[in-house]
Amino acid sequence: MAQETLDPKDLPRGMAERRKIAGELKDKATEAFQRGDLVTATLFASDLLMLYPNERGYLDVFDEVVLSVPDPLSLLPVDAGAIHVATAAGRARVLMMQRRLPEALELLGEAVRVAPDLPYLHWVARWLQPAIIPSLSWDLLFESVVKTALMVAVGVPVPPPEDDPRIANLRAAATFFGALRQAHAGESILWYGETLIRRRLGDIGETLAVAEEAARLFPTDWRIRTGLLNAYRDAERPDDALAQARTALEINPSDLSPLHDAAWAFVDTVRNEEAAGLFSELLERDPEYPGAAACKHYARWLAYRSPEDEQALLRLREQNPWDEQAVRFADEVEPSKPYVNVLPGPGDATATAARHLASELAHVIKCCGIGGSVEIGLSSKHLDSPSVGIAFDLAMQRLGAKGALRIEVEEVQTPDPRTDKAQLSTRVWSYDGNTPVRAYPAGDLRAQEAIAGIARTLFRREEWDVAAKGVADSFGYEGYHALMSVLTYPPLPREDDEFDAFNWMWRCQVATAVVLSHLGPWETGSARAALYSMVYGPSDWVTGAALVAFGWRVKDDPSIRGEVEAIFQWLRTQIPEKGYTAWEIVLAEIWRSLFGHPPQLEKELDEWVERYHATLHEKNVVKPPERKYGGLTLEEYVRFSVERDKILAAPGSATDGPEIAELCKRYGVPLHRATGAGVRAFVPEWQEALNATPELHERFLEMKRTIELEALGVSKEEKAALDQITSGNMDMHLRMAQAQQAQREVSASDEPDPVVFPGQSVAKLSDYVGILKGMQRGDMMGALAHYGLDMMSYSTIASAWGAKLAADPTLTEKFTRMMNG
Repeated sequence: MAQETLDPKDLPRGMAERRKIAGELKDKATEAFQRGDLVTATLFASDLLMLYPNERGYLDVFDEVVLSVPDPLSLLPVDAGAIHVATAAGRARVLMMQRRLPEALELLGEAVRVAPDLPYLHWVARWLQPAIIPSLSWDLLFESVVKTALMVAVGVPVPPPEDDPRIANLRAAATFFGALRQAHAGESILWYGETLIRRRLGDIGETLAVAEEAARLFPTDWRIRTGLLNAYRDAERPDDALAQARTALEINPSDLSPLHDAAWAFVDTVRNEEAAGLFSELLERDPEYPGAAACKHYARWLAYRSPEDEQALLRLREQNPWDEQAVRFADEVEPSKPYVNVLPGPGDATATAARHLASELAHVIKCCGIGGSVEIGLSSKHLDSPSVGIAFDLAMQRLGAKGALRIEVEEVQTPDPRTDKAQLSTRVWSYDGNTPVRAYPAGDLRAQEAIAGIARTLFRREEWDVAAKGVADSFGYEGYHALMSVLTYPPLPREDDEFDAFNWMWRCQVATAVVLSHLGPWETGSARAALYSMVYGPSDWVTGAALVAFGWRVKDDPSIRGEVEAIFQWLRTQIPEKGYTAWEIVLAEIWRSLFGHPPQLEKELDEWVERYHATLHEKNVVKPPERKYGGLTLEEYVRFSVERDKILAAPGSATDGPEIAELCKRYGVPLHRATGAGVRAFVPEWQEALNATPELHERFLEMKRTIELEALGVSKEEKAALDQITSGNMDMHLRMAQAQQAQREVSASDEPDPVVFPGQSVAKLSDYVGILKGMQRGDMMGALAHYGLDMMSYSTIASAWGAKLAADPTLTEKFTRMMNG
């Protein structure tokens, strides 16, 4: 059976395993070479270089194989640029040996951008000798290796982890950036880039030397000033760092990041009071600057240990649990203890998607306003908690809109989370098919206000429990149903309640459960009935809320521990193997927090919690949500945009022309007249949503690419083949076999130059090859202009040809022969 090529994104990190695989690959390459199977030998040798691209012995294995034939490139598969990382690097090495260095650099740069962990940039450092650099154009160097090195650098934190595999590439980049500066001293990006790279290498002295010389050469360059600022920060010179920040702010007053970085230079040198002042200044300039509030309180807490800043940090941890920096600061003040001093939020995949949608809609509503109601559709692999929909509605109410979350479920788990687990006395939820139905018709206003009073306070078991007992005493037995109604009709948060709707609802449910747990004596009161009803009903956040209350009651009354642990043991058997169960982690953590367990049970509980977090991302999958803005779905808006752009690209077209007007009428899109910009055809809500949500914008671009390829005649299957090769998922041995079969078929073919895209400007194979050869000669713009193309329109043409070549080995063989002819 053919062995698939190594995955560049999943190479072994352990040295012993890496050496073992390398030895096997070397043996396989040698064996294939000896029996004359040069294509397979090249494949194994290319994989070998992915593991160790800079070891002389392994380089010799590759070189011996490829140099054994007159045309080494024929041993490496090519699909119009869509090739595996190992093959791209191998071709780059061959191109270098053939003295085609520009092409080698371009191809190797592409390989490193796809796989920055592989230290191929050492090849660049060896290739770019001082005598060679002047023969290469700056545009080529910038696009191929400078941008690539900077892309790698910005992805590496300062300081980096000791075992970060990208460091090897940065060491090489520092070497060739220094060489490039000698030949292109006027390019400020090289000076800035080298300081950026050397910071991550921890080379403080050299970083500072390069940064200071850069500031002398480019005194008004904002990037250079920020580079010097951070070099001074690393050198523990905060006053000099602040001076550079002030200069950078004079150059570009709208970007406040230098002030933020300078403030951290003072924290680094334990001048926390001054740092706090700078963070305060930052907030005065921009009250919404990301993370500034947490940084200010942290610096003040370091300086004064003030209770006010301590409380502010703890509150920020609760309000923004996804902010890793805020959580880290608060954990330094007081380590997190789940369900004791922190209340972990719900982890439903649908809740995460709905939260992102609510954030997106907040931007849309702020920009464009909204009328009527908002309905969003999600498609989920498995059933999640019914409270997700209520929380989304709460988020919409907070924005002044009406909202509904429609969730389609592919598969219902076993045991069925929609059904009652046992007989219960009070119903909270029921289901109509897969649609959850609230048992209570409305919420009680007095109860909502009482619960909100607890939910908005800092989460502390002792404080919440005392407050909850006070509420329970004030309501008494007769308040049972009023309190139960709050579980599915939470209070609307006030403007100063800075929790998002999803965490707010969960906090209200936990507060309600704890209040209910205090209604009368455990043996005879309503407390027991309430908690059992919440546990026995359909699975939801309220199940987890009841478990929190059960655990707290055990803390107060150890005599009920046996009863509660029996419930916990039984509930564990009710967790479906598939999908996400919102109360699973609550059960595990609360059970573990009871302490005093036998060693075996304690070990099991610890492993359970660890396993839960390790597999959380696998428990449920939510497909991209279905949105409608301006009456159009995303696909409809993409198609509108493609047609609009095609009209506007035609010579003599105008935004207020009749073709645009007809297009807008057909899609129901209004024409917007902007001051000084004529008429603009777009849907404002869609544009705001795309700007607010990077993932949505990526989907827009991908869908746009797909539609453009469809218009050229590329099928979904052909595009899928291209994507498979580009992502490195193609079985390259199978691809080799297909190529060899194609060689035999082409030998008998009477159509060496097929028409692939009838009616298009680049219709025949020779048209596409002509463009590529023109580019190889250095006449890129001339080659494109011959076919009426520019870089933007060419990218679609190139993708279309890449898809056809990826799906058709025979066409690929014709392409290869024509390119080499």
